[in-house]
Amino acid sequence: MDRESEELLKELCPGLEIPKSSKAWITRSNKALAKTTHTRDVYPVVDHTRGEGPWVYDLQGNQYIDVTAGVGVRALGFRHPGIIDYERRIQEFIREVPGQDFDVIPQTILAERLAAIAPGTHEKKVFFTTSGGRAVEAAVKSLIDTKHRHRFVAFRPAFHGRTGYSLALTASKHVHKDFYPQGLDVVRSPYPYCYRCPFGQKEEECDLECARYLRDSIQYEGTDIAGIVFEPICGEGGILPAPGKFVRELRKIADEVGAGLVSDEVQAGLGRSGLWWSIEHSNVVPDYICSAKALGVGFAFAACIGPAPMYTDWGRHSETFGAEPYVALLSLAQLHIIVRDGLLENVRNRSKQLLSGLRDIQGGSRIIGDVRGLGLMCAVEIVSSRDKMKENIDLRNTLLNNCVKKHGLWIIGAGRNCLRFLPSLNITAEQIDIILERFGNAVKDTG
Repeated sequence: MDRESEELLKELCPGLEIPKSSKAWITRSNKALAKTTHTRDVYPVVDHTRGEGPWVYDLQGNQYIDVTAGVGVRALGFRHPGIIDYERRIQEFIREVPGQDFDVIPQTILAERLAAIAPGTHEKKVFFTTSGGRAVEAAVKSLIDTKHRHRFVAFRPAFHGRTGYSLALTASKHVHKDFYPQGLDVVRSPYPYCYRCPFGQKEEECDLECARYLRDSIQYEGTDIAGIVFEPICGEGGILPAPGKFVRELRKIADEVGAGLVSDEVQAGLGRSGLWWSIEHSNVVPDYICSAKALGVGFAFAACIGPAPMYTDWGRHSETFGAEPYVALLSLAQLHIIVRDGLLENVRNRSKQLLSGLRDIQGGSRIIGDVRGLGLMCAVEIVSSRDKMKENIDLRNTLLNNCVKKHGLWIIGAGRNCLRFLPSLNITAEQIDIILERFGNAVKDTG
């Protein structure tokens, strides 16, 4: 951290002590911050004053190449010059306009833009909010309100958020839900986890047992379904792309029971798959799309795109914050840059390079059981041995530690025993080569 930044902190907090080491700050963080998802024995403290593109630094000045994109938040990497330029141009604009109560031009334009790039020619509405979980809740409340039903279909594994209704739909790790009362009646069905098919099918021979199981579950548990909520790429559960034929079958089931189909694209949307929305790869039009993370360009921001009308009356759903002028303009700027710089095509090209390289590394390793992904949302699954496919959580954790501490690869886990790769949409071919080299070396060190 530079001297100017230190002086700023001391000005804001007179008498503040600013140690130089990650260890000292981690001790303070442990004391001051509530337990959440920090992994403080792996990651050093980030220097918040530095970072460029995919490069991030710790307090000691060590450089890492980032393949997390803030778990999908930083679509264009750190300090993108185009975003910085737009921020300078709009820094004097007012921000404190509650978008649910008062109209502002950027909010309306952004809603029109999102509706235009969403699949389908039907009339759409947009509800703005502040997180992915709240975007899912906006869809849930819309379906309850308009269909007068309150039973939903969700999957296992699945992650839709940690707030009320979204938590009820989540089934990823027990720690998310233990002892919390659930707010929805949910029919649960297995997600199409093709590497570990619960029905013993091979993907190339699959006859959609998972869809048949869902149909049976609905018949047993209740056909009065308001909505089917799913991730076209199951993210936190292990980066599992749903086969197109399964997604098309979901659309049929939703239509059969008169339910809405909700595509949760909080992590997988806005170009991460190489198209604007991951569900487009299946040629399916959902009723709702939930977007967040990348949408806010680093700010807490989300949207639910749904059919008109989304709610039966004024005030049925509202929040204080959502599409403040400043954030809406930044979001529009990012959409513009993605189109201007051809980043959807870049994602498709870099995806081929990344997956091919990961499979090459898999070929020389006994511990990588599966390589999978769509666009720049990829994962490797770590096992004790490829032939037995046994999950090895401890080995995954050792590999994660080696990636970060020994090889400067800033990476995170997914599911129980996977590592996820979410580089920025503007990652270059040369940077993918660096990622693959560092990951390959970490795999060799691990086993």
